[in-house]
Amino acid sequence: MKYINKLDTYLRSLPTVKFILVMTLISFLIVVPLDLMAFFINIDMNGPDFYETPIVLSFLSLGIIVPIFETLIFQFLIIRFLKKFIFFKNRIYITILISAVLFGLSHTYSIAYVFFAFIIGLLLAYAFVIYEDKKASAFWVTMAIHGFRNILSVAIKAIESLY
Repeated sequence: MKYINKLDTYLRSLPTVKFILVMTLISFLIVVPLDLMAFFINIDMNGPDFYETPIVLSFLSLGIIVPIFETLIFQFLIIRFLKKFIFFKNRIYITILISAVLFGLSHTYSIAYVFFAFIIGLLLAYAFVIYEDKKASAFWVTMAIHGFRNILSVAIKAIESLY
């Protein structure tokens, strides 16, 4: 728990741009073990299929449009709604967990992908809560992390398809 508190303190102290970059990097690093496990156990992650979609449209939709709507629904609305109840007001970890579960369940490409999205949902909800605590642009910071992550994922998939 001591290390989690230190990490939390460190993340909260970062300037916004660094926070977005660090959280995006963490979002990739945290799923590496999941990707390796899926590879060795031969589990198909079956994520979104955008191979037939023009690359510019993929970047636009997955990098901007989808993160805006998903941040609005799964972080902004859910977290703000739950925080209105006294029970959740002082139990922010439960609020983050509920947000992440709903985020994961909305990505039903496969069971493995639901779990993968749940992990990303934890990070996004956590980022939203941090920036709400700072009284800063929680929506836009969370959307930027989500969008940046998706753009990098599209770029990686596009490069993979070339080889």
